[in-house]
Amino acid sequence: MQHDGDFRQFAYGVIIFGSILSFATAVTPFYGTGYILRVDILLIGLLPYVVYGLFTDVVRGWALLIAGALLLGVDVGVKIPWHFLHHDGDAENILYYASLVSSFVVLPVILGIGARREKRWCGEPPVKEEQHGQAPGA
Repeated sequence: MQHDGDFRQFAYGVIIFGSILSFATAVTPFYGTGYILRVDILLIGLLPYVVYGLFTDVVRGWALLIAGALLLGVDVGVKIPWHFLHHDGDAENILYYASLVSSFVVLPVILGIGARREKRWCGEPPVKEEQHGQAPGA
């Protein structure tokens, strides 16, 4: 039986870094006087990481690593250029759509690639089925 590595620490790092990136993206300049926190951009930016976080305990192995790297790479590739380098106020639509598309891409990737072979609920080990005609414990 092949044992895949446990990449949950990487997944938690992806969630933390993505949350920080979403918060930094939601803080926008307000004229020349200061900054304002855009809660709508913050919530839509956190959505892909909430979806990813829901599956960190169910999906293990390389699928979790690949989905996290894909999510973070796309998010950084969209948010850094559009918000930090070319911020003109009109980039908000790109930030909305990129987060929504990332949410709907991560879910099928995790479910398609990383469905566990063994179903375990609440950490219980899988139950061995006894063969028909044998005594229990034999």
